[in-house]
Amino acid sequence: MASTGGDISQLTAMGFTEEKSRAALRAADGNVEAAVNYLLGAVDATASVAAAPAEAPPTILTESMEQIAGGILTCPISQYSVNNGRSACTCIALTAATDFLKNPKVNSEFLENMIHQGVRNYEALSSASSVEHLSAEEVLQKDQGRLFPLRSLEGGIRQGVLSNDRDHPLGLKSILEGIRQEETKEWIVVLITKTPETVLVCLPPDSLSPSSYWLIDSHPRSHLGAESAYAKHHTALSSLVLSLETLFPSTQLGPDIPEMMAMMYNSFDMYPLKMC
Repeated sequence: MASTGGDISQLTAMGFTEEKSRAALRAADGNVEAAVNYLLGAVDATASVAAAPAEAPPTILTESMEQIAGGILTCPISQYSVNNGRSACTCIALTAATDFLKNPKVNSEFLENMIHQGVRNYEALSSASSVEHLSAEEVLQKDQGRLFPLRSLEGGIRQGVLSNDRDHPLGLKSILEGIRQEETKEWIVVLITKTPETVLVCLPPDSLSPSSYWLIDSHPRSHLGAESAYAKHHTALSSLVLSLETLFPSTQLGPDIPEMMAMMYNSFDMYPLKMC
């Protein structure tokens, strides 16, 4: 079976080089799932898929690869499966952030727990508020470290603008690179809010090899093949940025819309956090 450009794009979007993706697809006879297992097993690209790994498999903090379809780990539910979950994505993301920093292991149980516990945390914090959607800043101020023992990195909230220019100084890539450079010795979690949605990304310490960049999202994303909450693993920051761009694309509002209004529409906030 011949591989297609779309097959190669799927693999490069997960962080593999085009050369390795082509080699894996050739060895897997064009089967994308087999090629993913091949690459994640660190098998020499010139050997058959069934051959023994040429080196130890990379340490990826997740369940067995058989439970991952296309590099995405899912669970049976999303935030919309639970009463009061519709507006709880910020509390869900903060719950996931806290749990991840305590134990950076992502599996289906982790995802399901972040939904249920996150909604309970949302209910506890929103009961005295008339605001349906709480920002991360509002949640952390209300919580005072009781549910979420987290603190911001120096510099606090980072505000950016979605742009078709990937190297825009206020774009996703530039701000995440800046956060990554600020803390290299331990995991950093970053809440990203593009109103009304919030997702979580996890940036690894330099000591972790190979690198593991996580995107954790309580929303179903059919275009990613995820009909429930999911976690997507990446081996490079660049591929994480590509995934984020599919969630939060820059929207061109047309020449009649004032530039300031267009910037406000495309604005996002990042909250880089670590344990207290």
